[in-house]
Amino acid sequence: VIPLSEEVGAHSKNYIRKITPEQIERLVKLLKGMVFPISDYAPFEYAVVTAGGVSCEDVNRYTMESLKVKGLYFAGEVLDLDANTGGYNLQIAFSTGRLAGMLKQ
Repeated sequence: VIPLSEEVGAHSKNYIRKITPEQIERLVKLLKGMVFPISDYAPFEYAVVTAGGVSCEDVNRYTMESLKVKGLYFAGEVLDLDANTGGYNLQIAFSTGRLAGMLKQ
């Protein structure tokens, strides 16, 4: 992150609140323009997701709202959830995202 922030003119020792909107816009363009070619992949039995994130005990399961911070919603990969390979994790992401989005309106 530090080389990227310096690439857009933001000093690496600045707090995020000191980065200007123009620097943020340049950073977004830089990130969106990055290409990461795939050179190889592992066999299916190694296909996993990462665990960790916001504990589900800290989230209202009916709304996806934080139980600690009113108005803060969580969905998908930020939650400490993982399931077997086969689309289950994608379904968790889609379902929790839709729920949080629908109820926030």
